[in-house]
Amino acid sequence: MLLKDDLYMTIVLYFMIILLTNMIQGITGFAGTVLAMPFCILLLDIGIAKPVLNILTIIACALIVVRSYKHIVWKEFFKMTGIMLLGVFIGEYVYALFPVDILLTIYAIFIIFIALKGMFVKKEFDLNEGILIGIILSAGVIHGMFISGGPLLIIYAVKKIKDKESFRATLSPVWIVLNMYILIKQLFLGIITVPMVNLVLIGMPALIIGVIIGGQMAKKMSQQAFMGLSYVLLLISGVSLII
Repeated sequence: MLLKDDLYMTIVLYFMIILLTNMIQGITGFAGTVLAMPFCILLLDIGIAKPVLNILTIIACALIVVRSYKHIVWKEFFKMTGIMLLGVFIGEYVYALFPVDILLTIYAIFIIFIALKGMFVKKEFDLNEGILIGIILSAGVIHGMFISGGPLLIIYAVKKIKDKESFRATLSPVWIVLNMYILIKQLFLGIITVPMVNLVLIGMPALIIGVIIGGQMAKKMSQQAFMGLSYVLLLISGVSLII
């Protein structure tokens, strides 16, 4: 059975989750999937939640790109996408070799540390280009293993893209490319089913409303508040990976 027990209540809760998390996606250009995943796993089987959220993320990011494409920093987009794609291939291989729970816990602890540092330590630490490239590659590896590379990529993005509009606009096409690769693989393997497509269609109105509201909120938000929210979401993302 696709939805558990009370069908009506499950659909309402699912709709609200997609609405609220895509408001966040619309504001920052990331975190929508990571925040939605734990709640959707409670409502749906994990094998259903991951493909559905993957498709919804592609749609949400496409809406952001359409509305904000003039702010995309193309040099950073190509750099992040190319290196992360290489990391995704590595991550898919590593996933089959090592205990997943241990890798995910280590990653989550690292993300929480970075978030707390950003929230409470105001001194900026310089990271050389080699370290920053390593961070992008690691983000790709994590995305290949867990479809959760966003928090690690943010560590790079906040160093390189200071303008909030450019920040959200540049991250969105990165997720489109990476998640399209994952979607094509899922289609090839026959993972996508008609009930999953129905869930995507149910979530679409909530997604569109959430992204539009989030986009309007982003325009009114100060740069300081935007970066503060990014670090808070980074913290929540790290905690959600442990939970």
